[in-house]
Amino acid sequence: MERPTIKRIPHQVFFGKMDGVFRGENAMFPGIYREDNYFWLRNKQSQEVLDVLHKENDYTRFIMNGQESTQNNLYQELLSNVKEDYDSLPLPQSHLKEGWKSKYYYFSRTLTGKSYHLHCRVNMENNEEEILLDENNLAFEKKSFHLKSFRVNEEQTLMSYCVDYNGSENYNLVIQSIKTKENILHSIPNLMYGGYEWYQNSIYYLQGNNENRIHQLWNYDFYTKEHVKIYEETEELYSLGFSVGEDNRYLFLHSDSVESSKVFYFTHENKNIKQVTDFRQGHKYEVSVYQNRLFILTNKDDAKNFKIMECEMENTNEENWNDYMPYESSIYIEGMVILKDYLILSVKKNGNSYIWVIPHELKKKNYWIDAEGEIINLSLMRLFYNSNIIFYCQTSLKTPVTCHRLNLDTREGNIIRVKEIPNFDSSLYRVERIYTKENKVPMSLIYRKDMFQKDGSNPIYLYGYGSYGITIDPTFRASILPLLNRGFVYAIAHVRGGSFLGYEWFEEGKMLKKMNTFQDFIACAEHLRQENYGNKITIEGRSAGGLLVGAAVTMRPDLFHCVIAGVPFVDVMNTMCDPSIPLTIPEWEQWGNPNEKKYYDYILQYSPYDNVRQEKYPHILALAGLNDPRVAYWEPAKWIAKLREFNQNPKSMLLLKTEMQQGHFGQADRYGYLKELAFDYSFVIYSQTI
Repeated sequence: MERPTIKRIPHQVFFGKMDGVFRGENAMFPGIYREDNYFWLRNKQSQEVLDVLHKENDYTRFIMNGQESTQNNLYQELLSNVKEDYDSLPLPQSHLKEGWKSKYYYFSRTLTGKSYHLHCRVNMENNEEEILLDENNLAFEKKSFHLKSFRVNEEQTLMSYCVDYNGSENYNLVIQSIKTKENILHSIPNLMYGGYEWYQNSIYYLQGNNENRIHQLWNYDFYTKEHVKIYEETEELYSLGFSVGEDNRYLFLHSDSVESSKVFYFTHENKNIKQVTDFRQGHKYEVSVYQNRLFILTNKDDAKNFKIMECEMENTNEENWNDYMPYESSIYIEGMVILKDYLILSVKKNGNSYIWVIPHELKKKNYWIDAEGEIINLSLMRLFYNSNIIFYCQTSLKTPVTCHRLNLDTREGNIIRVKEIPNFDSSLYRVERIYTKENKVPMSLIYRKDMFQKDGSNPIYLYGYGSYGITIDPTFRASILPLLNRGFVYAIAHVRGGSFLGYEWFEEGKMLKKMNTFQDFIACAEHLRQENYGNKITIEGRSAGGLLVGAAVTMRPDLFHCVIAGVPFVDVMNTMCDPSIPLTIPEWEQWGNPNEKKYYDYILQYSPYDNVRQEKYPHILALAGLNDPRVAYWEPAKWIAKLREFNQNPKSMLLLKTEMQQGHFGQADRYGYLKELAFDYSFVIYSQTI
């Protein structure tokens, strides 16, 4: 089969000030035009565009023809590390006032041969179990299916969940009687991203606009059937979030951009919202209430890694805030939770994740929950305001998730459960934390001890993300075992743009410092090769991580052997200049706005699509979802088309694979997901032979 040819149609994309369209306060005038010969692929309604995607899928299957045996072996190996009949740990739902004393504990169940979860609960008084919902029935004969936000009301008589049948993340909210399984009629509209919460006999829900920005909070009353709009955020840079305070008294509304926060509070009885403090550009904070005090996690006073402050509820404006504890710049506070006797902090130090326990009355008696090992990953699992018992988890690259129960008063704890991974022996593997020589960029590594040579002969699989401050922690991944068992050294590059080493590590990898992210990743790859960890480097990234691997491979195509680019954000210039594309305007504080000259010049240095040149490119598999609301399918499609146009390497496979019924996150079907992963890995393994 001949490789499809994606035709070129001349088109000029405009950057700068445009009449009648908001393109930023400092948009260029006069503007600049740039050529984009594959712009026409943006027309999703065009049959010609759909035909291109289908032909590309056919071509990808053709090139991978002959690899079915490898794919099947990989799939069977992946499946062999999955306990197919599995019940998650039963726990009370987190919003229930009864906490650990709840009559019902909830869990999910998977059964052999069933693609989706069963939602269940157990009556703690008589130990009787009941199945509340079988997702497999809802997904029957559906080409795409995803369920999220399973909840019960406070009386535990109603259950609710959000369903998406096309990958668009525009969810339908379903409410059912637990006893009869009958649907409860309501008039809540579809929910972008499925954001809602129960509170008393009502639901608070978030609404998105045409650009998929969450901009409104509403309350729906089951008795009166009335919808009340609580707040609308009109500033395009800000998106809303909603939460219920830990003690269940106050409700919080968060309006956040990348750079700044606005926080409001109110009660269910009095929905007139109050702003915690006057807005200040660059001020990021979140709050919790304890008795009549407000605790604030804030970057005030140049606390880059955040600190805890407090004030009285009578006057919450910023000038009344006082330090709760001295700021420690080496500790990055990621989050806080208030209990009746304790303040609990999730913190990061030197890339490790800990839990910090601070008694309200005797805060000098504070302590850290710790764990053994060079690499430590602890995270809160479940806690309740009126209890001093918490559940937390521990994991590492070779340690499956281990759940602990801890009494905060006595510090006595025990292991509740270790997730069972069939056919896995942790003693076969070694984990390391290493650093590049120049900028000391951390990497977390795992490999099979008996297959590792340290002579440069092992293949390398390097994963990265590096945006939004999101940290790719070195947690256990059963999905990489087939790679490790074939001699791959698996590495995670903790580059700037993530917050692995604190919030400043994030700030050093965004806006006009974004190049640091890509240079760090390239330095990681070079270090692995120089230190003889291996060669034939495969790199993988998804979404903004797809931008990472896309930028790296256009900067240093000679360094990499294979690229897996999942829903890659590679058309940065053209996407970020167009405010009609969903989520563009809020992203201006992440990447910059190329309608402004300084960002136009800077982004143009790294945008993968705009930096394709005549060069020998490695093997690349670009993955797309036709209904993706976050990274449009046309970005990888245009990128692959342009790569083929300029590629000087006749041996390299440049493939596009589009899921025609999926969105950003691909398959929710657990068997379908493993088959997709087996396909990706078979591409990597096949590339090693070319």
